[in-house]
Amino acid sequence: MATASKAGTPDFATYADKATVDALIARARELRPFLMAEAPEGEKRRNPTPAVDKMLKDEGFLRMLLPKRLGGFGLSPTDLCRVQIEIAKGDPSISWVVQIVNGTSWITSLAPDGVQDAVFANGPAAVCGAYNPPGKARKVDGGWIINGAWPYTSGSRQSTWAQQGVVLEGYEGPVVPGISMCYIPFSDLTIVDTWYVTGMQGTGSDTSVAKDVFIPDAQMVLMDERAGQIDRTKRHFGAPSDLLPAIPVVRTTGIAQLLGAVEAMLEIVQAEAPKKPVLTTTIMPRTNSGAFMRDLGETAATLQTARLILFDLTAELDAVGYGAELSLEAKARGRGQCAKLIELIHQASESLMFQAGSSAFSLDKPISRYWKDVSMGLRHIQNIPTIGFEIYGRNIAGADPISPPGAY
Repeated sequence: MATASKAGTPDFATYADKATVDALIARARELRPFLMAEAPEGEKRRNPTPAVDKMLKDEGFLRMLLPKRLGGFGLSPTDLCRVQIEIAKGDPSISWVVQIVNGTSWITSLAPDGVQDAVFANGPAAVCGAYNPPGKARKVDGGWIINGAWPYTSGSRQSTWAQQGVVLEGYEGPVVPGISMCYIPFSDLTIVDTWYVTGMQGTGSDTSVAKDVFIPDAQMVLMDERAGQIDRTKRHFGAPSDLLPAIPVVRTTGIAQLLGAVEAMLEIVQAEAPKKPVLTTTIMPRTNSGAFMRDLGETAATLQTARLILFDLTAELDAVGYGAELSLEAKARGRGQCAKLIELIHQASESLMFQAGSSAFSLDKPISRYWKDVSMGLRHIQNIPTIGFEIYGRNIAGADPISPPGAY
């Protein structure tokens, strides 16, 4: 049974307290050398190493966003970002896994009671998955038969449940708004080794396959009752995160890890500046170069500006958990601001690689891995700046939208 705070509010009706958050941030910082040491092997395996897998589960980093009523820490969007930034400084691929599992597990906590009863029957559970290209669902007595193959299933080895997008057999329309979500234990899926990519290699984002898998009715969320709708009549309801908008939270918190990774790149370049020359010139060290110092300062200012935008957005999301309204206009603005965040982070990462020089691309240099991971993460479909700017532009001009409001 939930305890009550001093104000009489049940503890599950609040975000995690400062002590809990500070401990998670401190632990993420302490683990940075460990994550950096494990990262090369994880990149080769194209999966988190067994040691990292154990750490993520033992330390609770996979249940930070899950509400306290389900055994999670119940972090706010802001505090999730603060932890994610520190994890990314150790290994961006691991922060990507942490983000995907936290985001998908939390979205599962917004689903109807039947889904929550099934997935969290034995306590907090790690959930990941994909929605596109969707699989197919066929109705049978008592449930559904699911077939499909979902690529990019980040965190597939760390999760026990998959949230997979499906369309009903016979449906031939667009993925949006025709998508439904089914919940399948990973024990009923086959993971196919397909993750051969340039960046984010350590995320285990392989293809998960369902072949004639039966799920009961309670494990299907149809498109007209999709997870994310606010339903105060549910038995499983009452945490601040139950009021948060799914897409803005996942998109915004997902950018934090990219910011953290580029901040780690900045630390590397900054540390080398007093030691290395500006090649092909007489300048030694780089700190004697006005041009180099100018570029370094601009990059640092760019990342600080990105931080200000990020935490302004997450503060707005935090407030929604305590009853503030987030209008459609605010969601469109947030989409545009996230697009600008992506541009700032991209600008900083590219500038740092110019400052670091061609040797930074050596595979044994940590900055090379950060750059590759960031370069790929920036191009996730939720991060494409052109789409974000167009959505915002259309909203402020009153033009016809190009996405349904739920995708803002």
